[in-house]
Amino acid sequence: MSTPQRGHATTTGAPIRVLIVDDEDQIRRAWRWMLPQDEFLVAVAPDAEQALEVLRAERIDVVVSDVSMPGLDGMRLLERIKKARPGIEVILMTGYGTVAQAVEAMQNGAFDYLTKPFNDLDECLKKVRQAAQVKRLRDENLALRQQVDAAPDSPLLDARSAAMRAVIAQVAQVSRVDSGVLITGPTGAGKGVIARAIHERGRRRSAPFVAVDCGSIPHTLIESELFGHKKGAFTGAVNDKKGLFEEAHGGTIFLDEIGDMPLEMQKRLLKVLQEQRVRPVGGTRDIEIDVRVISATHVDLQQAIAQGGFRSDLYYRLKVVHIEVPGLDERREDIPQLAYHFLVRHAARQERDLRVIAPACLDVLRRHTWTGNVRELENVIEAAMVFEEGTELSAEHLPAEVRASAAAAGGDEGLGAEVDLDLPFREALDQADRVFRVTYLRGVMNRYRSVSAAARHAQMDRANFRRMLRRYEIANYPRGGEAG
Repeated sequence: MSTPQRGHATTTGAPIRVLIVDDEDQIRRAWRWMLPQDEFLVAVAPDAEQALEVLRAERIDVVVSDVSMPGLDGMRLLERIKKARPGIEVILMTGYGTVAQAVEAMQNGAFDYLTKPFNDLDECLKKVRQAAQVKRLRDENLALRQQVDAAPDSPLLDARSAAMRAVIAQVAQVSRVDSGVLITGPTGAGKGVIARAIHERGRRRSAPFVAVDCGSIPHTLIESELFGHKKGAFTGAVNDKKGLFEEAHGGTIFLDEIGDMPLEMQKRLLKVLQEQRVRPVGGTRDIEIDVRVISATHVDLQQAIAQGGFRSDLYYRLKVVHIEVPGLDERREDIPQLAYHFLVRHAARQERDLRVIAPACLDVLRRHTWTGNVRELENVIEAAMVFEEGTELSAEHLPAEVRASAAAAGGDEGLGAEVDLDLPFREALDQADRVFRVTYLRGVMNRYRSVSAAARHAQMDRANFRRMLRRYEIANYPRGGEAG
């Protein structure tokens, strides 16, 4: 009988809560010894009735139960658990298991099956960890769906990443005042969403929010669009037209892609901002306006100023407060939340019952390089839904370039390629487990460049983390300022 490997730590940091149900005291004690205390919280029960009492009183992730017990046996306990708490994973164990009994257990919802005596304790430990991982992924999916249902219209403002939380804090502060705001960031990062959030949280929320794409209006028409015109001012001006600044009176005007505004128009805009007055094209008198101005651009305006393409006086007038929206690659923690938001949105539009994203699909999304940012993510989800016929969005229907990008970054397709399908299941599982560990350890070491930082990220004890590096012969990685 092998000795179980100790010192393993979960990547989530939360202990795995396991309930051992067996009428033999020595079996219960053996499981307590087998499951490391730094990873598991173990409860025990001598029979099914007491096990049900524990389940009613405590949160349990995994139940490991004997099949043959006095009173309610393990198979009936499995049925009761799956009826009352279907999210709990159950592993059954028996001293005289048969193939038929194993098949029945799996059909009734058991995660796996163990046969006494336990000759391989590592295998027992591995099965409990795998069951806990399945439950964790299911709980994560459920939590993400619940978050999306609670705030379906503001996924950017319900962020997990530190980068976006800093932006959201700025939004809360700048919403209290009427100062001009310049929002910068890459195309598709959500600058317009941030602008609208500032408006909707401020005192002008009941007044208009008028968005203007400065890059899409022809230069010959932009003055008329912004400030309006009088009938007969130019060919085609058959009626008076109110400008967008006047439309936004009392509210907010959002000048998107301000960096694309022609220089002559920049001069006119600066005068409007200074005087809070507009004069329509062909008009003879000014119109007073009261608007808050929020602008946005993906262009480096300071570089544009240096090259003569943007006025420095307008830049400083617009940039009273500056908010930088990070690209999606800088806030990968937000990808699952955003992906679920877009899934729910497009499923509702298409009248489809598609509300789950497979863990492997989420993994690909996390690893892809998002040059198109949030806008690209929405397009990818919508495209994958076109080909998905089931109720769960799977990785195979993501665009080929997304899967290729994820694989190049060390995604799940690279992992799957290492699995030999000619092996028996248990041997293939052991092989995949090793490949995963090596891939994960190499990845975090390449990212964090020191043992201390990588161990903190993995929420593992540094000594245990270092032992794992030695065990899997991982030594060639970039090193940062900390020796690790």
